[in-house]
Amino acid sequence: MSPASFLVDPYADTLEMPIAGALETVPADWEREQIINHLGAQYQVVREIGRGGMGVVFLARDIALHRLVAVKVLRYEFASSEEHRERFRREARMTARLSHSNIVPVHTFGEADDFVYIVMKYVHGQSLAERMRRDRKLPAGDVRRILRDLAQALDSAHQDGVVHRDLKAENILLEGASGRAMLTDFGVALLRSLDPVRADSSRAFGTPHYMSPEQAAGELDIDGRSDLYSVGVLGYYMLSGRLPFEAHSFEALAAKHIAETHTPLAELEPRAPEALCEIVEQCLQKDRQARFRNAHELATALEALPVKRRWLSRAAHATGGLFRTSVAAELTLVAAVVKAAFRWTMI
Repeated sequence: MSPASFLVDPYADTLEMPIAGALETVPADWEREQIINHLGAQYQVVREIGRGGMGVVFLARDIALHRLVAVKVLRYEFASSEEHRERFRREARMTARLSHSNIVPVHTFGEADDFVYIVMKYVHGQSLAERMRRDRKLPAGDVRRILRDLAQALDSAHQDGVVHRDLKAENILLEGASGRAMLTDFGVALLRSLDPVRADSSRAFGTPHYMSPEQAAGELDIDGRSDLYSVGVLGYYMLSGRLPFEAHSFEALAAKHIAETHTPLAELEPRAPEALCEIVEQCLQKDRQARFRNAHELATALEALPVKRRWLSRAAHATGGLFRTSVAAELTLVAAVVKAAFRWTMI
């Protein structure tokens, strides 16, 4: 029996459970030690799976429920910052109020001294950022499906008054078995019903490469159409392998989103479906009035796009095979008749 085999329950979700020797590779850092010290009776840490600007994410096993979860811990550098702790609380509260198959759900949230954490569903698969690093570009069919999933997730969030404000490839998880895109990380989301228009709402939270012009300009009245611009950036990136704008500073990048014109997607990727390019371009309009009115309208447009299906070619292939089989059978029958006739004439 291996040293780690006692952890593996054959009836549990063990796709990512450690094998012999894997436990020694888990870094003994502060965040992991906090999980062990405060949550060790509930969760067994398997390994670190991600490290972002604010948090560290660990894969862990829920001991009581025999399932894998993702535990996001506020990094040690920010543990004493009330602003960052509040952002963590907001992320948990924002996500907990949302219920959609394309949004990663939160299981629980907690604080103990400097330890602040969120326990979320673990998604088997990879982030969109990881897939883009591997493939550089995605097939149009995959892009359409991912954008549709995101539009449906945003439609649900926007109806609950939540604007994500930080859509990017790193915050989109692709489920391995189904390919479903799932949206996560609502750490800088804006809840319009509870966040009155005020100066601190205009702070340029988010990732500058994906920011809408109004968000980059620090406008106070940010709504769901800002997220739709970010969806357009994602579509542009997935189809062409390039972002609409690049710059070396936030100010320069913000200025480009606000005032400059990007290279049309159809020029960068002439083989991409024209209708899909038009949808992406509409999302990327500088004037939010020229974009889709809401995420539902975007999802409907993506759903209506024609999809090339392979069953026609398979059907044609099958028909051809059936035809060949029929001809062969008829030739065999004719040969048998001729042979029988020849035998009778020889009698």
